[in-house]
Amino acid sequence: MGGNNLNRALGVFPIVLDARPPYLQGAGAPASLLLLPLGATTLLEHVLSRVRDVTPNAPEVFATFPIGGRYRAAVQAAAPAVRHVVDPGGFASRLEGHEPSDWLLIVDPTCFPAEGLDPASLLRHPLADPRWARHLVALEGTAEGTRECVDLDAKGRVRRIQRFYDNVTWPFTMGVCCSLVPASCIRVLDGLPWTSLAELRERLSAHGIPSRDLPLEGTPLDLTRESDALALGERFVLAAGAGTSAVRTGTGHEVHASARLIGPVVLQARAVVEAEATVVGPVVIGAGARVGRGALVAQSLVAAGAVVPPAATLRQRVHFGERLLAPAGGAAAAATEWQPPAPSPEPSSTADDRRRSRRIEWKRALDTALAALALLLLAPLLLVVAALIKLETRGTVLYGHKREGRNGVAFRCWKFRTMYEGAEAEERELHAKSELDGPQFKLEGDPRITRVGRWLRPFSLDELPQLLNVVRGEMSLVGPRPSPFRENQLCVPWRDGRLSVRPGITGLWQVCRHERSAGDFHQWIRYDLLYVRHLSPLLDCKILLATLLTGGGRSHVPLSSILSSRVREEDA
Repeated sequence: MGGNNLNRALGVFPIVLDARPPYLQGAGAPASLLLLPLGATTLLEHVLSRVRDVTPNAPEVFATFPIGGRYRAAVQAAAPAVRHVVDPGGFASRLEGHEPSDWLLIVDPTCFPAEGLDPASLLRHPLADPRWARHLVALEGTAEGTRECVDLDAKGRVRRIQRFYDNVTWPFTMGVCCSLVPASCIRVLDGLPWTSLAELRERLSAHGIPSRDLPLEGTPLDLTRESDALALGERFVLAAGAGTSAVRTGTGHEVHASARLIGPVVLQARAVVEAEATVVGPVVIGAGARVGRGALVAQSLVAAGAVVPPAATLRQRVHFGERLLAPAGGAAAAATEWQPPAPSPEPSSTADDRRRSRRIEWKRALDTALAALALLLLAPLLLVVAALIKLETRGTVLYGHKREGRNGVAFRCWKFRTMYEGAEAEERELHAKSELDGPQFKLEGDPRITRVGRWLRPFSLDELPQLLNVVRGEMSLVGPRPSPFRENQLCVPWRDGRLSVRPGITGLWQVCRHERSAGDFHQWIRYDLLYVRHLSPLLDCKILLATLLTGGGRSHVPLSSILSSRVREEDA
């Protein structure tokens, strides 16, 4: 099924689930996630605008909680395009009208991308068999991008500390944002859960229905948490153009002359801010909502038609008007202790950022030209080496090992094969004999190395095929050594720094390391971070010259010949 196939798109029917998380309990009949005010619209309107990119069929809203007339009227007012608003007891009857060949595009707003929904991505990934369900899943993550787990023995003693990296070795999902499900499986299976797509996905799998998980691009938010709902609201406020002043959408606003609006603030149609009220953004005042005289509203979302009572304090809340919750400590404490928040930092392009960007562009262009020229000039030598490898042992001439490149993107790092075929499988058994103190493996007199390999390695001739990686844009001539994920996970700042640039055939560590016998993992970390911090064309030229002078790193040059004493003192 392709997103550009109109006939298939006509067979896709959108269903939007709605929820009432704990922070909206007791807020009254209209309160729900879909009715959250976001920028100039509501969450429901945003979802439907994205659904219309997939199918022209009218959407339906399935509420996962008991509903009444006020809720139905609020949904229809927010989005007149909604064909049916269905309560939990009516799900089965609504689904009976679908043909077995139909597809259901189901959106669950409890798991929502901060950058906005993209259901079309489910249709851009064709499947060989149309019976497969597809789910847009959000992977669990942390702000640091990593987490540590402690293994204990039977006596409670620490055996080891294992580090896991998001999107690499932490394979758990936070939730399901959107699913594309064959209507046939919904019709046949009775009693499927509809409280969330995560539960629906689990049950479909338990019933043997094949599915494919597609990763959600962007930052996932859990809108069952009020803090995440406010974070999503802030993004939409900024997207609406509310910077340092209020943005009015629609018509009929009333803002008293004595009221203070401290942006970013969005006022939807017919919003009213009474005398002496203070609104400190990011805030959305929904359509027809009212902020009473002398009230304080800060970092909040006020839903359509909601009222903030006079002299009340509303801070970091989603407010639907039926109840007014104060932060911990009570309303009085909030009124006296509240301080205007520091504005959220917005990304900006500084002069340093622009200079660094130009350096990287210059470096990429020069790398490509020099690598292509080197491949042309070295072609006779490369052919001779390839012939020698082929004559000595069976197997491929080149060996591609999986390494992490810029931003952690994996690629095949090419080398001339210097070991017997299948030698990689023996490394774990030999690792205890490694002569290095870090994660890198090296064994003097390694029994797996071929005779040709013993001649190639001392002069680093086995690394010449990495010029192909440079031409392809996966590597640079100069940069941190390309390493597999296993070697990169011991030090988080080191990993983040070295993966911020392309790895190189040679680098600062290769030409300056001088404590090989004693173990120089600490130098590896230091020199990689020094290179990243002081990246420049001059530094690259010095490292390339030092590589030639040291025979590819067989000896070393003093760090003082590469970096000035002032730079070294600043980084000490």
